[in-house]
Amino acid sequence: MGVLEIRNLVESRFTLERVERGSLLFHEGGPCSAVPFLREGELKVYLLSETGRELTLYRVLPGQMCILAMLTAYSGKEYPAYTRVEKDSSVYMVPSEVALRWFEEQPQWRYLFMKVLSENLLSLLSMVNTMVSERVEKRLACYLLSQADERGLVEKTHEDIAKDVGSVRVVVSRVLKEFEREGLVDICRGRLVIKNQEALRKRAGNAHP
Repeated sequence: MGVLEIRNLVESRFTLERVERGSLLFHEGGPCSAVPFLREGELKVYLLSETGRELTLYRVLPGQMCILAMLTAYSGKEYPAYTRVEKDSSVYMVPSEVALRWFEEQPQWRYLFMKVLSENLLSLLSMVNTMVSERVEKRLACYLLSQADERGLVEKTHEDIAKDVGSVRVVVSRVLKEFEREGLVDICRGRLVIKNQEALRKRAGNAHP
């Protein structure tokens, strides 16, 4: 099933709307009465912290629906994020009740939902992994420097290190592998050796002298 087939389904029922860059389609805690299907342009779906910092969840590109709007319609709850128009866009606003009926009756709409959901979920998981790794990276670099003897040797298993830095083994192993690829450490069974202390200090930042 192609984008054209899905677009034909939407175009046969609804009028194309023009939305200007900077417009806010949905806001956190607000209602969600329609599911946007984008013909042209770009939408950004994001969270907003108390300090005003934005965290992008995903972007809606031409030929895609806003998956969070669809999930909100399905759950009947308030919209949990913000959706802003990033570029002047053309969009079809599919009423929530129609979007839900189509999910049951129209295989092409259901296919699009599953495709976009899968892509966005994988992207979000990648982002979370990166964020977790970056936070652990600094703590881990500081820990290794503090535990190494005069030869740069750290006699700890990945499991032990994970407990000491407040993380889990799989995350610690991933970051250590990255350190090894960059030539910062050599990893052996049950221990590792720091090869480049200066570079590792830079990774530790202000957490280590």
